[in-house]
Amino acid sequence: MKYFLAFLIGTCFGSFANVCIYRLPRNKSIIFPGSFCPKCRHSIPWYYNIPILSYIILRGRCHYCKKVISPRYPVIEFTMGLLTLLLYQKFWVANFPCVFLFYFIFTLGLVIISGIDFETFLVPDVIVLPLIPLGLIGALLCENFFFPQSGNWYMAIRALYSVTGIFTGALLVAFLAIIGKIIWKREAMGGGDLKLLAAIGAFLGWKGVFLSIFFGSILGTIISLMLIYSKKKKWDDYVPFGPYLAIGAIVAMLYKGSYFLSLYFIP
Repeated sequence: MKYFLAFLIGTCFGSFANVCIYRLPRNKSIIFPGSFCPKCRHSIPWYYNIPILSYIILRGRCHYCKKVISPRYPVIEFTMGLLTLLLYQKFWVANFPCVFLFYFIFTLGLVIISGIDFETFLVPDVIVLPLIPLGLIGALLCENFFFPQSGNWYMAIRALYSVTGIFTGALLVAFLAIIGKIIWKREAMGGGDLKLLAAIGAFLGWKGVFLSIFFGSILGTIISLMLIYSKKKKWDDYVPFGPYLAIGAIVAMLYKGSYFLSLYFIP
């Protein structure tokens, strides 16, 4: 029952992520007005706004204008529900509630950033920039944020680990951008990727930065080759790297959890 509740709460936050993904790039409030159909602008009552279930009941169409609802909505809701369940199992059940809370917020931010970057090729500052100090705060407050030791000395080490992660992420993107400019004569990574990797470093440390790039690059390469092979993309088409970095960070975060915050992440 607890696992189902964790999944259910996650889907609700996935619904909120959908609101942010649609409204933030359009400079609209994420609070007012309430949920509405982006096609006919009709307000959506709560019983047509139940995560995943409403989409299935309505067969993927608006109840009022009958136009197709983007499958992105249930996909984001299900993804956030699944990730919340995995985080709950890895951290809350392992008696790391503080770590769970900060990583949950981090994951929600990554999902929102990925959705916006995928659609607009932009990483929103309003989401990514607050994650950087939040990761540092998590390192200071949570005794098990990076490794299972407590005390003032380890608090300082955790903070240092987070700070080095921030600078490693930012400097690494800057380096890759310069190399890309020299080799390919074009922008390889942008300022949004720099801020995103700095945020990832704040939460996962400098080792987590390299893990995120590793997993993200593998996934990005596989998907890009599939799109090129299916002729949906060309070799020189721009592909947003933010979503792949976010997926790499989530994999690294769960990979970290599988080691129970032990030897791998000790600086």
